[in-house]
Amino acid sequence: MNSILKNAVVVPAGQGDAIGFLTWNSLSNMLITPDDLKQKLIDSGLGEGWMPNAIRLPDAFRRATSEKFKREMSPGVYENYMFREVASTSSFVQRNLVCETVDTKGRRLNYIPDVGSLVLDRKTEKVDASYISSMAQQLVSNAALQFDIFRNNYGSTTLRTVITNALKSMSPTPVRPSGGVYFVPAQFDGNLDALIRFIVSLEKGEAEKVPVMNTLDMKNMVTRKLMDHLRSTLAACENGVENQLKKNDLKAILEDAKNVVSNFKDYESIVTGNLQEMEAYVALIRKRVAEALANMAD
Repeated sequence: MNSILKNAVVVPAGQGDAIGFLTWNSLSNMLITPDDLKQKLIDSGLGEGWMPNAIRLPDAFRRATSEKFKREMSPGVYENYMFREVASTSSFVQRNLVCETVDTKGRRLNYIPDVGSLVLDRKTEKVDASYISSMAQQLVSNAALQFDIFRNNYGSTTLRTVITNALKSMSPTPVRPSGGVYFVPAQFDGNLDALIRFIVSLEKGEAEKVPVMNTLDMKNMVTRKLMDHLRSTLAACENGVENQLKKNDLKAILEDAKNVVSNFKDYESIVTGNLQEMEAYVALIRKRVAEALANMAD
């Protein structure tokens, strides 16, 4: 991050000719009600169109029962507790608390498939709990409390998805191999400001943007990063098809690839040098996406 900023030519606020912005954000674990989230989206200027899907009770139930617990019973012997789904119908979802006893080498010494259970009644929206030990009672009761929280609140994972989707609408190009820092073309200045206002309005959110001067060095930097992005996008498409990824995973890759192709037009006035190589990559990506979609339809 520091090396990127050191090489960037920063434009004083309200001055100069910026070609775009470097931006980054972070969000720690937090919860937020749907009403509060909607109001923050509206107040920031992003708009309620970015609201995530309504919280589904089964999703909140599974989220509340996703944690695992481990304790040492004696030297080298451990109990592992985890929830497993045993039934899901139109009327209820049941998840049992499993207890397995293992040694330090991972060998299973004992297995109890139902030391506790939680059953969500889809109609009444209530949870019934049962257990056979004090430890199971503690874990089952905690999961039931978590369910009451998660059914009424979005978590950080959902918020990060909202942020990512909003950023994707601004033709971003990653400028670090590990991600996290993006270049956004200048025409999305207002959208980016709204996104940053939204993120910093969140209890655990931070976001920044740095305008980048219209200099040859900076345009060359953007050109290199865009070229890297095109190459990695093409590779992701080809690897996804060759490795026969699950349909949903492949669809996500192809959707990102289509966005990259669509966004290329926002960079034609920024990139330096001959555009032919980039245009060739864009054409190849478009071709691979079309081929993959055709194969998925067969």
